[in-house]
Amino acid sequence: MKKRIKYLILSLFMIAMLALSACGKKADSESSIPEDISNQLPVQAESLLNQLYKMNDAELDQVIDSVEQNGQTAFAEGVKNFKSTKELVGDLVGIDDTKVSASEGNYVVKVNYSGENRKSEMTLGFDSKTNQVAVFSITPKYSVLENMEKAALNTVLGMGTVFIILIFISFLISLFKYINVFENKLKAKTKEEPVIEAAAVNEPENLEDDLELVAVITAAIAEFSNTDASNLIVRSIKRVKR
Repeated sequence: MKKRIKYLILSLFMIAMLALSACGKKADSESSIPEDISNQLPVQAESLLNQLYKMNDAELDQVIDSVEQNGQTAFAEGVKNFKSTKELVGDLVGIDDTKVSASEGNYVVKVNYSGENRKSEMTLGFDSKTNQVAVFSITPKYSVLENMEKAALNTVLGMGTVFIILIFISFLISLFKYINVFENKLKAKTKEEPVIEAAAVNEPENLEDDLELVAVITAAIAEFSNTDASNLIVRSIKRVKR
């Protein structure tokens, strides 16, 4: 396993050296590629792809850790990309073609290959200023039908989201009438209720319990009848209406 990792890193180093040496050579234009470089870079890139396919997930994780420690962040991201798309593309069936292009002194290698499930493309780009891999990506290719299915799914999801939001907004607007009802109830509670005064009811006086009145009446009767008041017994007093 360690030999595979070392071989992979060595392949990357050789590709980088070839690209950097090519960047130092004079060319007729920025897009021209020396013949020896155009022959060697594809071989090294294809070898790198084959080495990646021979590794399992644990070995790929070790490669990622190793290149990250060396500061090769772009290459580490590319290996992560390869690991995440490996099952989608499937096992390597064959390499279709490899192309090398140059732009502003930098070289880009594109390897088109076929997997068991679909075709894919590996892209390697080298930065002549930093002397490091600037681009490393794996791009699975989808059929027209798959792209149409994705587009249709995105359209349905987008329209569905919009309709759900509109329904929710309509529901909120429908609740406004209840807000008015609630406000009216609060206003009704704050209003002062009319005070209804009960009419005073004149209750008849209880003359039977009025001892003073009894004494006065007894004295008046005794005086009128020339009788001693002690001989009189008042059993009840009734008021006569006239």
